[in-house]
Amino acid sequence: LVAAREHSTVESDTRFLANINMVSSLAVLVLQATGAGAALAHHVGSRGTLSLMPLIRFVGVVILCWWHCKSGGRPPPLVAFIGLDECTRVMNLAVAKPVRESLWRGLSNEARYEAKPIVDTLANRWGGGSAAFLVSVGSKCLLWMGFVTNNNKQESGAAELFGLPPILCLCLLISAWWAMVSADLGHVRHKIDLELKKRE
Repeated sequence: LVAAREHSTVESDTRFLANINMVSSLAVLVLQATGAGAALAHHVGSRGTLSLMPLIRFVGVVILCWWHCKSGGRPPPLVAFIGLDECTRVMNLAVAKPVRESLWRGLSNEARYEAKPIVDTLANRWGGGSAAFLVSVGSKCLLWMGFVTNNNKQESGAAELFGLPPILCLCLLISAWWAMVSADLGHVRHKIDLELKKRE
């Protein structure tokens, strides 16, 4: 989509993406420096803060699904992708990440330094690789089962489920699951904090 803009060149695309990255980095800095991110996290609590990012992602995917159905499968405008990605990034770095780091509170140093690298690296890398694998396998399974809506799509080899591409269906499922798991993690952390306060 970036390269499909009018008068697109490598230099202009690089400048365009760098400007977007700078704006989102400034937004993170403002949220952290003013304490607005911490105030938001305190206001909605750990459950709400942990669920905030997947909920933003879920709303964004719903908007993309709506656009796909309304426009007859045309790609959405570039601003939709950028808005979704950068809003999620800002919320992650300024609000959600500090709260996620606080989930390790109360653990021994040994447990923290053994488990944290596994969660931070292995789980994240596995998540990205497994998502690509699931989209590829899901698309082939849908084509094999005949989930193609019209001849044009069949000629191009594209499959649809409930009128949506497999990638959007997968994103909807993952975002909803992610929000539920995040809310549950926040609930567990809240119970642990209450137990720790009782022991004090």
